[in-house]
Amino acid sequence: MKDYLNYNGLAVMAHRGGSLEAPENTIESFKYAIEIGSDIIETDIQLSSDGVPYIFHDDDLKRIPGIEKDFNDLLASEIDELNIFGDFKIPTLEETLKQFPDTKFQIDFKTDEVVDPAIEIINKFPHIKKNLCVASFSSQRLQKIKSKLSDVTYSMGPHEVLKLLLKSFGIYRGEVGGDCLQIPIYRYGIKIVTKRFVDFCKRENIKISVWTINSTEEMDYLIDLDVDGIITDKPKALINLLASRNT
Repeated sequence: MKDYLNYNGLAVMAHRGGSLEAPENTIESFKYAIEIGSDIIETDIQLSSDGVPYIFHDDDLKRIPGIEKDFNDLLASEIDELNIFGDFKIPTLEETLKQFPDTKFQIDFKTDEVVDPAIEIINKFPHIKKNLCVASFSSQRLQKIKSKLSDVTYSMGPHEVLKLLLKSFGIYRGEVGGDCLQIPIYRYGIKIVTKRFVDFCKRENIKISVWTINSTEEMDYLIDLDVDGIITDKPKALINLLASRNT
């Protein structure tokens, strides 16, 4: 089992550093997530127009910080001048990996363009690869990354998740790529995170995490199912819930 997946119990996974409890995808939110006891930080990377990978979720700047521009239209120098959530800055991937070398990160590659520059940065820090899980909503993008970046953990893409679901019903009998999976409770109006599917993943030795969970009711449901991770904007709330269930 890869080091990133070498844990027992439920992993508290701070979505964007815990975006309902801290300024999302900032150095400060990552510090917060670590300080409260999160096990893994989920984050995203986008690319500046001059090829610098940044920690940022959206394709544009309309929501954060409220500018009518696409993220990849800005130079790194322009991004560095932006303030978000008051006076916080948008960190680069490189400064994030430098500052948190021992932290487990799940990194969502948001575009095809960010792949090569991000891999170049990650390869500067070979000792942290064991702490990284690569994710994407594009199976094709994941395949491209896999062909260029070794020694990291890979989350399943949409095609692989579908294969795994079909395999759980005996419909598909082939191999499924990926080391772990992150899925929502519902997909296309159908509940896919069920006891039956979680038990199947356990038998296949595949860790299953669920996103993005912010209600106590859903947290309780998933804890009872014995999932391996919960991705949440409210990591402190999840940590408190786990503590209350153990008393």
